Amino acid sequence: MSLGAGATQEDGEIIANLFGAVGKVWKAEEKLFDAVTGLSGSGPAYIYLVIEALADGAVAAGLPRELALGLASQTVRFYSFFFF
Repeated sequence: MSLGAGATQEDGEIIANLFGAVGKVWKAEEKLFDAVTGLSGSGPAYIYLVIEALADGAVAAGLPRELALGLASQTVRFYSFFFF
């Protein structure tokens, strides 16, 4: 989040509490928001590619695709709890 010129510290606390109820909140300068949007908006597509690559490797090793995708996606989900 970035507080605009018209926002007060109290406004920031309210917004941080609202967004904090569903995820983590970071503050960044407004000039960085193109990069923030690129990372946060495109990041899920890259994670999907990682899951797909893991599944492709598992299929090449003999697993059925549905099982491979399930295992790969749960692997990413499992490890995300440790890092986030």
